[in-house]
Amino acid sequence: MAVRSVSGYVDDAVATRLQHVARVEGRTPASLVGQALGLYVSLPEAARTSLRRIEALGTAQEQDHLRGEIVRLLLRLDMDLTERRMAEELGSKLPRVRNEEEAAEAALAWERTGGS
Repeated sequence: MAVRSVSGYVDDAVATRLQHVARVEGRTPASLVGQALGLYVSLPEAARTSLRRIEALGTAQEQDHLRGEIVRLLLRLDMDLTERRMAEELGSKLPRVRNEEEAAEAALAWERTGGS
């Protein structure tokens, strides 16, 4: 994938947070900016407009609520991803059962082998 350099300006508080997050995550500030911009430009125009309106007109509480909702959604989707990957990994190791009786037998067999 070809990459291009872009530039922009941020206030000192954002620059300081950017440096801190980059250091904590072991990434470059440029990679964080690229990721953030990639997400922003991938949003539909209506979402970008709403974000700008909330940033410009929203109260501090409304802006905190927006960040909280974004965090909640990201964590939920990450959990869904984790559950799906676990199911895929474990699925091939689990016995195929057709009914509750076979499930009970499989559970007893698993218990006898110490869960391995």
